[in-house]
Amino acid sequence: MKKLLLISVFFALADQSFAQYACWIQFKDKHGTTGTFSQPTSYLSEKAIYRRAKQQIQIDSTDLPVSQLYVSQVLAKGATLKNLSKWLNGITVTMNDTSALAEFRSLPFVKRLELTLVPSGYTASKISKAAKITKATIDTTYGDAYAQIDIHNGRKLHSAGYRGKDMVIGVLDGGFYKADEISVFDSLRQQSRLLGVKNFADNSTDFFSISEMHGTSVLSTMAANLPGKMIGTAPDASYWLIRTEYSPTEYLVEVDNWVAGIEFADSVGVDIINSSLGYTEFNYSGMNYSYQTLDGKTSRASIAANLAARKGMIVVNAAGNDGNKSWHYISAPSDADSILCVGAIDLNGNHANFSSYGPSSDGRIKPDVSAVGYQTTIANQYGVYQSYGTSFASPIIAGLAACAWQSLPHLNNIEIINLMKRYSSLYQSPNDSLGYGIPNVYALYDENRIYTGVSSNAVSENTTAYFSGEFLIINQFEGENSTAGLYGIAGQKLGEWKWNGSANTTNWSSLPRGTYLLSVATHSTKRVMKVLKK
Repeated sequence: MKKLLLISVFFALADQSFAQYACWIQFKDKHGTTGTFSQPTSYLSEKAIYRRAKQQIQIDSTDLPVSQLYVSQVLAKGATLKNLSKWLNGITVTMNDTSALAEFRSLPFVKRLELTLVPSGYTASKISKAAKITKATIDTTYGDAYAQIDIHNGRKLHSAGYRGKDMVIGVLDGGFYKADEISVFDSLRQQSRLLGVKNFADNSTDFFSISEMHGTSVLSTMAANLPGKMIGTAPDASYWLIRTEYSPTEYLVEVDNWVAGIEFADSVGVDIINSSLGYTEFNYSGMNYSYQTLDGKTSRASIAANLAARKGMIVVNAAGNDGNKSWHYISAPSDADSILCVGAIDLNGNHANFSSYGPSSDGRIKPDVSAVGYQTTIANQYGVYQSYGTSFASPIIAGLAACAWQSLPHLNNIEIINLMKRYSSLYQSPNDSLGYGIPNVYALYDENRIYTGVSSNAVSENTTAYFSGEFLIINQFEGENSTAGLYGIAGQKLGEWKWNGSANTTNWSSLPRGTYLLSVATHSTKRVMKVLKK
């Protein structure tokens, strides 16, 4: 199937014929790793560590770096390192021929070896035909993107103050041509919310000059913020742009690029991943996946997607565009268990005939939810226009999931995923074309706010306080009667303290690790802040 799940305009890429082989090598263990559980900052960012702590997720052996002792012994055989995967404990290497394969297999620490790129039979992909450009009829603040957000009640969630602020979205894709220039991303750049870029696909150095715009168009459905023209589903979120695809070809090596990309996203503290990519057929047929392998635990990308969920991230993946073909099933990693696989609908909520079908080969509901993927408003260097593909349905959901998570910060990633399904139109009767249906993100937020005392949207302090035992509460209005209340993630009141003065010390050493809301009120003021028990 087409790796970039879009039918739209593409640039011709330079013929980059491969004269190399690529090989995946999985190790048996991590003997000699430089990482330790006591010093995780050597291999994880503070934000990645905080995300785990907030959701009470332990750092485990999959977080530790691969053994450099093993890597150096492999490279000594004449290979060149391309990617590392600490989650799957392996590396991807390139080489000019296959003479070293026998030597790799003989290494005592090698568990598995698999060719993922072969030079024979390589042909560059043709340029896709341009989709018909049509104009939306509704001219509002959201511009042409009005309908694709409104069908999820997303505008109402935005109006409540949840537009993705402080959420970090990683976009795994094939290229982001001119995303550093296009006007719909002006505020993204000016407000320094474009956090960085990373290229796992090739050695290109000028990231935004790679003439592939699929990622740019995908990004626009979330990050666009040009009132009157186009506003995306998460216009206030921050973004990492991660290139894992080389568009002219389709080889298994790109699955390993995908794994490297999502691991990188975890390490820099990404909250939500959008991947408008999918894998079933490759240029070398011996690498193809069968329907039986779409069980969520065979493809390395699917395994990594599930591991990302274990690290506290939400992974959103496009279902695929094969619904009207002889092969009409979803692709990997959409078959992963703990993610959101997104199918496509039109603006009236009907299944788009090209949108791939489920279920997974082990019988789970797929897709999970659906969003507008036909006549979807996108933007790139050609302006704002309409196109189609599950490539665009997926980021619409990723952006809305970011807003929903911002509105309910006391919930973890799996709870948000489950709510996205529960508040969808077909939750009581899911099917293999739309999954659980069309999410209503405002209802999700409105019916799950903390009503008992302190609402999650009442946080008035931008900083989060940390404590392990005693906690000092300071009231700047000395002499006024003060009341402090501590609330759990479900809104239950865990304790209340009253005093007259400027400070009160409370011992919370018996509380379990996690995130809480602290309310401090006097006659004249009330402040609410998040506190994290380490």
